[in-house]
Amino acid sequence: MEKAKILVVDDDPICSSLLLSILGDDYQVTTVNSGDDVIDIANIQRPNVIFLDIMMPGKNGYQVLKDLKQDPQTAKLPVIIVSALAEESDESLGLRLGADGYLGKPISPTEVFAILKKYL
Repeated sequence: MEKAKILVVDDDPICSSLLLSILGDDYQVTTVNSGDDVIDIANIQRPNVIFLDIMMPGKNGYQVLKDLKQDPQTAKLPVIIVSALAEESDESLGLRLGADGYLGKPISPTEVFAILKKYL
């Protein structure tokens, strides 16, 4: 049985490593540290879920989210925002732009697996 594919987009190597260690045994995880090539990577790899940071250099997570939701090939992919931005307005903006969930940093394995159950 093929493992579900998870794409982690985060410029923080600690957060990427944490998600990889949490998910790596059960899922096929790809990590990228920039939002610039996410559309291309998502179209090639067809991940089952994307974990997306907001605060990144270059294209930020909100811009990436808009791009993902506007592209017919990626519009239906579940996107979970993972961010240190913990204000309710940050979460609301992400959800209005089409995010399927929002996890505040620091993340816990329990939260990660709970949200994945909804989409896998």
